[in-house]
Amino acid sequence: MIASEPHDNDAARQAPIKPLVVVCGLAGSGISTALHFLEDAGYTAVDNLPLYLFDQLISREVEANKRQLVVSIDARTSGFTTDGFLGLITDIRKRLDQNIMLIFLTTSKNELVRRFNVTRRRHPLMRVNGDIDMNLAIDKDSDRMTDIAEIADLMIDTTGVSPQQLRRQLLNGIGSNAAEPMPIVVQSFSYRHGAPSDADMIFDMRFLSNPHWIGDLADQTGRDQAVQNYINQDPVFDRFMNQLKAQLDMMLPLYQQAGRPQFTIGFGCTGGRHRSVYA
Repeated sequence: MIASEPHDNDAARQAPIKPLVVVCGLAGSGISTALHFLEDAGYTAVDNLPLYLFDQLISREVEANKRQLVVSIDARTSGFTTDGFLGLITDIRKRLDQNIMLIFLTTSKNELVRRFNVTRRRHPLMRVNGDIDMNLAIDKDSDRMTDIAEIADLMIDTTGVSPQQLRRQLLNGIGSNAAEPMPIVVQSFSYRHGAPSDADMIFDMRFLSNPHWIGDLADQTGRDQAVQNYINQDPVFDRFMNQLKAQLDMMLPLYQQAGRPQFTIGFGCTGGRHRSVYA
């Protein structure tokens, strides 16, 4: 038997400050990664939206449905022109009474070349203009993004920045100290049927006295008071739980800060009915 139960941790749920965030910048600077982090922070994410649909999306999702939205714009964007994008942002800022944040990501040219070489992907402008090389594509992208960078509310240079560091800068930039609380899933399982493959931590509870061999406790579970009373009599149980609590109190906030979307803990025993369920 495997039983799963989600638990919210103590992180506070904070709604994003701005109803609309637009992430743009140089191709290869981490725009897709930033989009994922902001999605985890509570925004609905739209990647690489054609520019001609931008106005329609804002009208329907942000203004009418009051949805908190993050949209990415980069060299791949269909219909993109610098002047067109600047005019669009100016109009939306007026319509939303400045309740929009424009985030611009940049990276050094050497770092961009390295990233494209590592991933073995072509720069988007090389696909559009097949006659240009990597360096020229990066220069062309940088030229047409210069004016946009100047009106950004937040600029982040991702050169040498880890994903965790980028996440923290983004959350600080939008005024949110934490993303959505990291769900904690607790599972009980039977070793006869195998441990859950998705568990981040597994604890074998078979070191405790087994209620299965005690009278009518065999037909009960760890949710029943009689079984709980029996397990509580084992002096090792309290020591184990206290040490486990101290360990999780230290580790879980660190996993939250690292951006882990979920943390799963498995407690196992022989039948998956008594000791693992109570733990």
